[in-house]
Order: sequence, then C-alpha cells, then structure tokens
Amino acid sequence: MLILDCFSGRCEKPTCEGCLCRPVRSLRRLQKSRSMGGFEDGAVAAAVPPSVPQAPSLAPSAPSAPVCPPKPATVEGKAQVKMKKRLTVPREEIPWYPTIKPELCNGCGDCKVLCRPGVFEPGPPDPAGIHRPKLIVANPYSCVVLCTRCVPICTSGAITLPPAADFLQFVEYID
Repeated sequence: MLILDCFSGRCEKPTCEGCLCRPVRSLRRLQKSRSMGGFEDGAVAAAVPPSVPQAPSLAPSAPSAPVCPPKPATVEGKAQVKMKKRLTVPREEIPWYPTIKPELCNGCGDCKVLCRPGVFEPGPPDPAGIHRPKLIVANPYSCVVLCTRCVPICTSGAITLPPAADFLQFVEYID
C-alpha cells in the first residue's frame, strides 16, 4: 500500500530522503510533466498505424493504390506558431494568482516542481513532524497571467484560479 500511496501523492512521510519509494514518486512527476508538456500550439500529432500483413486471398485482386500517411490534424482558428502575450497594465495591478486550500493540500510538492516562476513554497513544518509541510503561494505576482498548468497537476485538487474570462482584457497577443 505504501507504493500506491506514494504514486498517488498521499504519502504521509515528511520528506522522500532515504525512502525506498523515491523512484516511484519521481516516475509520477515525470509522467505528469510529460502529460502537461504536450501540444500547446494546437497541433495534434497523427500516428501512422503500423502496416499489418494481410493473408493472401484466393480471388484475384486489383493492384492496390499506395497508402499515404494521414496529415497531422490542426485546430481550426489557431495559428501554428504560439503567440506571445503582452500585458496591457502592470503585473502588480492584475490579481491573477492561484490559491491553495490548506485542508486539501497533501504537501506533495508537484506544483512547486512544475512552476517555473517559483510561485509555490513549502509552508511551516508540521508541529508533530508526521505530515509533509503544506504548500503556500509565496510569490503570487510571479505567476504568469492566464497560466493554468498547476491546476491539473495537483493530485488533491487544492489549487484554484480565478475565472480566465475576467482577465482576458489584461492580455494582448503579439507576433
């Protein structure tokens, strides 16, 4: 049960130092980072199905046309190149930052590993020393406006963001 707890992010140990399940947690983080790093520009990779040899039939067959691999699908209305964002007002005037519900946070630290700007930091340690420290939003204005990568990575569902529709007015896209 310890391996499943570690893999799902419900491990109760304060740190992974000296833990035999440390590779399991590293594997979970790697899987999450790969699933989050996928096609952000809207392009979807089309896989070419492997050719399956067909059994010869007794009836004469017509010559077959060459099979071309399918073209990669694209999302309509989106450009192939990711557009850069520019803020229309200073960042300090935009209240876009995550909030963490401490009662739901299990202290796994996946959000801290994923977030490049360094928004999340571990909070005060558990007085009993049993649980990992819960994470807090230490640098809220380091958060990238309209970025939502930390919400799906949180296994406990403790991270919430304000509605993105309220903040579209603060961002313009440039070439």
